Amino acid sequence: MITILIVDDEKLERRGIRFLLKREEGEFQILEATNGKDALGVLESNHVDILFSDVKMPYMNGLELTKAVREDHPDMEIVIFSGYNDFSYAREALRYGVVDYVLKPVDPEEFHKTFQRVMENISSKIEKKEQQEKKEDYLKKYFLLKYLYGGNEEDFVQFKKLTDGMEDGLSQFTRMVLVSASNGFFETEEEHFLMSLKEEVQREFHYVNLNSNESIFLFTEKYADYHGIVEKMYRFFAHQFDSECYFAVSEEIEDGKNLAEEFKVLEGMLEEQFYQPRQHLFFHGEKQEEKKADPAEDSEIMEQITKDIQYKDLPHLRQDFQRLEEKYRAHKQFSDMYVKFVFSGIMKELLDQMEGLDEKMLSKRVDRLYRCRNLNDVIAIVEEVLQEYEHCMQEQEDGFRSEVTTVKGYIYHHYKEKDLGAETLSAMVFLSPGYLSAVFKEETGMTLNRFIREVRMNKAKELLETTNMKISQIAKEVGFSNNSYFCRSFREFFGDTPEACRKGIAADEKTNTEVDPSI
Repeated sequence: MITILIVDDEKLERRGIRFLLKREEGEFQILEATNGKDALGVLESNHVDILFSDVKMPYMNGLELTKAVREDHPDMEIVIFSGYNDFSYAREALRYGVVDYVLKPVDPEEFHKTFQRVMENISSKIEKKEQQEKKEDYLKKYFLLKYLYGGNEEDFVQFKKLTDGMEDGLSQFTRMVLVSASNGFFETEEEHFLMSLKEEVQREFHYVNLNSNESIFLFTEKYADYHGIVEKMYRFFAHQFDSECYFAVSEEIEDGKNLAEEFKVLEGMLEEQFYQPRQHLFFHGEKQEEKKADPAEDSEIMEQITKDIQYKDLPHLRQDFQRLEEKYRAHKQFSDMYVKFVFSGIMKELLDQMEGLDEKMLSKRVDRLYRCRNLNDVIAIVEEVLQEYEHCMQEQEDGFRSEVTTVKGYIYHHYKEKDLGAETLSAMVFLSPGYLSAVFKEETGMTLNRFIREVRMNKAKELLETTNMKISQIAKEVGFSNNSYFCRSFREFFGDTPEACRKGIAADEKTNTEVDPSI
């Protein structure tokens, strides 16, 4: 709401201005003062957008008031009324940046024109302020993301320059939560969930989008119950949007310079979503609670081991095997025959995947296993087979590297597909999503989601520079269904808008043409 202060020592004159304001569109809060000194008192305790002041008043006249106001309120819109058609008054008023010097008695039509000009000035200032705030917001996210991905201290310095001293506390956050979704959730649903999520968790946070499947939430509270907060976030996305999300929560952040290192830790934690599909919350520095032994869990672990063997996923195969081993070492209620049956099944699956081993060899190893008298001997026999399998698979390592090349080539040629992600790409090369993600990151130095985003952004920039396609067409061409999300992602990635990128190229071409006299 616009707040207006009317300053005049004549009550009748103040009523007249009130009457004219009622004819204007909009809702206004109207304050009054009888002279310049009273007006300064009102301004000390109220924010005022527009000042209407008479010139001739006791104690402090309108020109003196205008001069004082300009020192403390440079953006205030000021209109002076006077019954004196004196050019010297008008000239001095203009020196202080008044919008208009209106003669009394006030002509309603002239007042309307003046008021319209004042409101246009206010709208223009608000628009410029919003644009500046948006620009600063994009730059903050641009330098933050550059620092998180690259770890360059200069990017962190630039980020700090933009955030230090800000009321929103963006530079003071103490906890970082990395969230992974699927199916482009953060592109399609982003505009709908932010306000509702803040109401749900009853906490303020800062939101930074990484790509259509990943986002960061930054919290400033030091002593909050982040287990409870993240559990609420998980339930919120699951119930409100039917989206299964995974959360990696940082330790307390005491120094922002550790952000890039902490971010890499969170990325690694989220890779465990493929290893532990039922685990959705991962907290840095905390071990997951141990559960009591449950025979029903054996089928889940065995199913995962079967997939690991099928996809040749060595890191997770080793983890799952140790998981099963630790379970039987910790709990003694299972019979020897049952345990031998479980491990012999694993050994058979491993041997089936290796060439050169006939049925007789398998039968001898199974017989040795069933003759074992303790768990250590059982595990030792299966461990031998597991090591043989790992050695066999290591010899195929160059083949896996070629599969990364295949995936990269597919992304380069199919970046416009919306369902491009770990699940789709891993199925294409017959690897598990977890193993493909691990090998891909080892080979390229970045996650699949980040690589896909970079390919799409660079292609969008190329189309902006080399074609006349509309920005909405380019967004669709590089795999974005949401045009506004594309524009914001582009700005956060390159530090500039798609429009500015295109205009910049045009301006460079024009400059080159002008400075070369031979053309």
